[in-house]
Amino acid sequence: MLAHLRNNLNRHIQVLLALLVVLTAMPIGFLWHQSAVRIVHHTIENIYQHASQAVINHLDEFFTDANKVYEHQERIQSELSEVVKDRTALLHHITNVLNHHDEIDYFYFGNMEGGLLSAGHQGNQRYFLIETENGKAGQLNHFESDHFGSKGELINSTANFDVRTKQWFQNATKVTYPVWSNIYAGAFDPSLLGITLSKAQRDDNGKLLGVWGLDLTLNTVIQELSKSKLSEHGDVVLFYKNQVILASTSESHQPKGGALTKISHSTAPILNKLINEDHNKGNSLLLVEHKGQEWAGFITDYTLAKSDLVKIAFYSPMTDFAPELVTAQRVAILLTIILVIIAILLGRKAAGHIRTPIQSLTQAAEQISQGRWGSQIAITRDDDLGTLAKSFNKMQHNLELTIHKLDSQQQETKRLNALLAQQNQELEARVKERTQALSTANAKLQQMAYFDALTGIANRRYFWQQLDEKCIYHRGWLLILDIDNFKHINDAYGHLEGDNILKHFTATCLAVLPEKCLFGRIGGEEFALWLADLSRKEVEAITQTLLTALTQTPYRNDGISVVISTSIGASRCTANPQKSYAVADKLLYEAKLGGKNRAVIELDD
Repeated sequence: MLAHLRNNLNRHIQVLLALLVVLTAMPIGFLWHQSAVRIVHHTIENIYQHASQAVINHLDEFFTDANKVYEHQERIQSELSEVVKDRTALLHHITNVLNHHDEIDYFYFGNMEGGLLSAGHQGNQRYFLIETENGKAGQLNHFESDHFGSKGELINSTANFDVRTKQWFQNATKVTYPVWSNIYAGAFDPSLLGITLSKAQRDDNGKLLGVWGLDLTLNTVIQELSKSKLSEHGDVVLFYKNQVILASTSESHQPKGGALTKISHSTAPILNKLINEDHNKGNSLLLVEHKGQEWAGFITDYTLAKSDLVKIAFYSPMTDFAPELVTAQRVAILLTIILVIIAILLGRKAAGHIRTPIQSLTQAAEQISQGRWGSQIAITRDDDLGTLAKSFNKMQHNLELTIHKLDSQQQETKRLNALLAQQNQELEARVKERTQALSTANAKLQQMAYFDALTGIANRRYFWQQLDEKCIYHRGWLLILDIDNFKHINDAYGHLEGDNILKHFTATCLAVLPEKCLFGRIGGEEFALWLADLSRKEVEAITQTLLTALTQTPYRNDGISVVISTSIGASRCTANPQKSYAVADKLLYEAKLGGKNRAVIELDD
């Protein structure tokens, strides 16, 4: 099919025009799409920046409202010195403050005897009264209540409560201004985390009467964050720099067992990716992939309660923000397809004008190829195709004359070629026969010149020639092996068995020696071995393997069993092989004197 397409001019023209349109339309569509993506991303980034500023403003108002309570109390400081001494007046003041400040969850006073009186609420439906018995340290009771602080049903109690041991109480006694505490778990509900703003109450003489405290729970912070969610599937998260979530609109991020959630790939995968992407980028749009979906996020800094630096993160799936972006992608693809179809139709029409004369030329050429030399093209156009037709007809006439002339010459050429082919075949047969004979003779000569006729390994001359060449470029070891008691073996079993024992010795050695060694027979029962540069320990291991193999592989033939052993002298092979041979031969002599069937190896320098 592809070959047909390549050879079809009509299709060729259509495809070229389509490719031209595609190559033009695709960059335009791509640039248009990229521009639309940038606009959408920039818009989302601006939305996030405005949203983050709105959250910061909300939180600032949220925490500022707590400070306003103490600013008001500062103006009635003398009156409060008397109020804290009377439980009824104190409860009235606490509930009054609580009812005028919805963001405050609990407001209370702890006296210098360890007692606590507190009122609080959850939303606008449920109120609580919390106080110690007799206004002193002791049992702390938790009651249902109303917005006036009336004592209702007892919910639960805590024994041995002393407000003076609490960190928020102790922190306030050290300063004269309101001070924020760290986040801590509630006394009755450990899963309810909060933060306290406390301030000491002193009389006109500076005597410490107790400490005021007001609580803001994380549930209230979450409600503030929920107001700033930008999409249905998005979330807003407030977290410490150590990646501990302080508050979040996501249920999966809520504290468990009084412990804040740590950001990780398993607890908050999208937020974890945004944090990794946020390094050194500042307040800018962040894009991450999660489960095949693209998410847009934004992270900014916020100082919580004037002491803790935290971060605010917004994130939502791109599908919540930019369904029009998907539509733009589809329009770009559709526009490109339409342009390609138009190009194909135009190409087809243009190709039709060219196809008719081309087909006439093709038919005439096909007839000529079949031997009908008189075929002419009847085209009278004055354009380039008409000129081509006239040239074709002239070429056809000249071709016909040339073909007739070539036919006669071809017959003669065939006769001469047949004669030449016969002579070539005879010559090739003789050459092949002589070449095979020479190869066989050369192989025999090489075998006789370089290899020992009995054992098939290198002979003395070839071994020393190869050793000289190897010592020029490589360091190594030269080992001289001499079969022990070989003269006695020859005398005992005859020279024929002696030759067989030499063959057996050679085969046993070759079976255990390294592949890249040089092994040769340099005398009657004397052999030489060259090994590449190895450590002395490795050479010792090879010689031991060889001696063991000879011991374990005796020569057997027709009832004869002979255990062969050898003595070995090994020296380092230098650029002077003759000197190395002298050393190895001396060490061989030592091996013989030492009891034979052993190797003596030159010591390292």
